[in-house]
Amino acid sequence: MKDKKIAIIGLDGANKTTAKLVGVEAQLHDFISTIPPYTPPAWTSILTGVNPAKHGIIGWQKVDRMSFKSRLATSRDVKYPRLPEILSSANMKSVIINLPMTYPITWADPENTIVVSDWMAPKQTIFPKKLEEQYREFLIDPPHQWWQESDRDEYADKVKEFTETRLSVYYDLLEKIDWNLYFIVFSETDWFSHWMPQILEGKDEHVVKPTFKLIREFINEVESIADIVFIVSDHGFQKIDKVFYINEALAQNGFIRYSGFKFRMANTAKKLIRRSNILAEVLYKLIPKSKISVNSMSYAISEAVAMLIESETWGLYLKNRENIKEVINALTDYPEIVDVVPSKLIHKGPLSRYLPDLFVIPAEGVSVSDELSGTITKQVVKGDHEIKGIFSFRGEGVKEDILFNKTPRVYDIVPTVLHIFGLPIPSDTDGRILKEIFEEDSELSKKQPIE
Repeated sequence: MKDKKIAIIGLDGANKTTAKLVGVEAQLHDFISTIPPYTPPAWTSILTGVNPAKHGIIGWQKVDRMSFKSRLATSRDVKYPRLPEILSSANMKSVIINLPMTYPITWADPENTIVVSDWMAPKQTIFPKKLEEQYREFLIDPPHQWWQESDRDEYADKVKEFTETRLSVYYDLLEKIDWNLYFIVFSETDWFSHWMPQILEGKDEHVVKPTFKLIREFINEVESIADIVFIVSDHGFQKIDKVFYINEALAQNGFIRYSGFKFRMANTAKKLIRRSNILAEVLYKLIPKSKISVNSMSYAISEAVAMLIESETWGLYLKNRENIKEVINALTDYPEIVDVVPSKLIHKGPLSRYLPDLFVIPAEGVSVSDELSGTITKQVVKGDHEIKGIFSFRGEGVKEDILFNKTPRVYDIVPTVLHIFGLPIPSDTDGRILKEIFEEDSELSKKQPIE
């Protein structure tokens, strides 16, 4: 089955509402993300088939648990083979586009793998280097800083222009390269959901539809070329009406002491860095080699027993694990928090010691923040992540209508793809082969997995 062409199309942050806006309606199922439901760990799990305690990624930052300082995470921090690496060992070819945690592109085999850098990379590039000159004019910077935009229509035009320009590369690699795996992520769905949470309720759809139409047309072309197409999101999205400031709650319960003046200074510096691609590129190179922290908390906080360092990770680091029960009891007293769970009960693997000690599970409609705001909660209107993403599929030997025995998870893509290709599945994978998608009398349904 190595002659099969499999395409995976990622719609970052898509829920069923935004997926339908893109035109993905058939075979639309729930898809369970990682805890936390966050871009770095979720896409890395989709690409490896294992949980964060095995691949090592929980957020954009890597944290020193003793100092609470952090540095930017990179592709070098991914400690488990990615799907294209496994395919390359079988001399199969992959095209990988806009997958987080793939930069710098030092992990890929230039003979079998083409990689277009993701939106978070400090420089938009393509690997192998020999292709960069050919596509340089199309490698424009992504308009991912939605929080800086004030004009709705102007930002929508920026995103559409970016998508149109980058599609020139995407189509070329789709149609002119002899690939076995074509894996692309569209971040536009995530940007719009953050910036315009009203689309999650079916409002102001006309603003985003021009960009989504371009994506749908591309999906149509992929479906005409690939034998099997998976459409997935790394997490879903929900409308948020309240923010819970975890570090402020910890401070008011005596677990953190901080300087408000230092925090305001550090936060200002962080905002300036966000606005400068040049500064970001410098930091990307310097921070992993230095003791500088990309997190403003470590500068502002004078003493901490427990701390949330990166909001979207939901993860608390404790300097002394003997305080776990006290922290859990303090935070679960708040109605905004559903549960506080020890990390070891969620993720198991050799890298578990590098993960947060606790995961804080917020209530529906609540997002958590690492900011020190002077108040524990705040009423807001915004969009933020939730654990249910989307999963869709079509192609040869695939059922037209199915009922899953168990809801698909981010870990299930790798073993399912390897099964289709007839390749061995790693024994420590956390996923399963989604056999329910195959027609009952098909070869894919009947054959046994290779271990």
